[in-house]
Amino acid sequence: MMWNRLNRKWITAVLLLMALSLAATPAMWAARKKKHAATPKNSAPVVSRAQMELAQQMARDSYAMGRGLEARQRVALMTRLLYTMRPEVMSADKKQWAEELFRLGQQLPGEGQEASRARDEVVATAAARLATYDADEALQLLDSLPAEPQTDRADARTMAARLVFSGYVQHHGAAAAQTLLAHSRRWSEQGSFPYSASATVVARLRPNEDAAEDFFRQVLTIFLKGREGLYGVSDFASLLQQSAAMEAIYEETADDAGRAVVGQLRTLTENAGAPLTIEQKRLVAEALNDVRISSPKAYEEARKTTPELLAVRAEPVKVQVDVPKVDVDLQIAFHELANAMRERRGPEALREVIVQGLQVVNSKYKAGACAQCSSPDAQSWALVSLAAYAAPSTIATQLNGIENPFWRAYFLAIAAQQVGQPTRVADPTAKKVVGKEEAEPE
Repeated sequence: MMWNRLNRKWITAVLLLMALSLAATPAMWAARKKKHAATPKNSAPVVSRAQMELAQQMARDSYAMGRGLEARQRVALMTRLLYTMRPEVMSADKKQWAEELFRLGQQLPGEGQEASRARDEVVATAAARLATYDADEALQLLDSLPAEPQTDRADARTMAARLVFSGYVQHHGAAAAQTLLAHSRRWSEQGSFPYSASATVVARLRPNEDAAEDFFRQVLTIFLKGREGLYGVSDFASLLQQSAAMEAIYEETADDAGRAVVGQLRTLTENAGAPLTIEQKRLVAEALNDVRISSPKAYEEARKTTPELLAVRAEPVKVQVDVPKVDVDLQIAFHELANAMRERRGPEALREVIVQGLQVVNSKYKAGACAQCSSPDAQSWALVSLAAYAAPSTIATQLNGIENPFWRAYFLAIAAQQVGQPTRVADPTAKKVVGKEEAEPE
């Protein structure tokens, strides 16, 4: 009896507490919501409109300064500008600059393999960057490149194709597969087929197993014609490895492709006519490793039938590492500016420190240091970047002290990058609004 009364009292107490809780819930939620709303958000780094406009004007001024430069310097400057600020900032300008750089890169002077490689790298950079804004046009520009013979290195098309294909597939979806295959067929008749870049297409088709298998088989048919140099064979082996890793092709297809890679490697190495270079051995080793991963059966067959091929290994290359010399004057200027910002000195004091630091930079490049360089040393880069953070509204004027047109334009592009990206440094160009915080120092 006593237990029943206690039990009823306990149940009554629980029900009462539940009722009070339910009654208090709306008020509690309202209070919590109000408290949450009143709590200021963490002051995330921002870029004010004035600061962004300043950064964009600096980038355009830098481009204008570069119009009169010789080809090599202009290429270096425009490449820097294409990677200034986020891709979507100044997209119309950057699209135009990428098209211009594509044409300019093909006009770079010089003979020999190194000059050819430099031209290819510039053209590939321009095409890949253009694909960010217009993949269709980037693909058409790659079509316009002159034919190049098969070599043991990547040409401009194969360098650029990966990013161009990626942008094209992203825009057109699975429908892009046959279009890209048609373009690639034409390229293979003139030079190299972009095998590893085609992995982007295989990845897009992967949900449809038959479509991915069919696409890979069409590429394999082109490869079996045996037009490739060692780079092309290694590039196809990379496609094989990626496709097998994605489980986008059947096991028997991977075995057929693995045997094809081994067969072409054997033919090329036997007919080389001279001992393989370090680079050629590296390509052979990479291709065989891809076969080993993607088609163990084909690799074991090669181990038994062509052991001399598997004995090829890339020899270790001793790389001479040059430790850059530290410019003591630049180092001191950098530390002085960093300390001035850390101590939150006033605008006048900061400006004086910045002027002194940039005078050191100016004297260095005026004296002809790094005359053949296409970009500044790390210390000068860091100093200009820090100066731009400290005084975005005056950095452009202060950079006028850099007398060489190329270096002044290049440093202005660096400063534009710093001014136009989020930072917690106070923005002197922004108008302060009462009750509204801009990006202030922490």
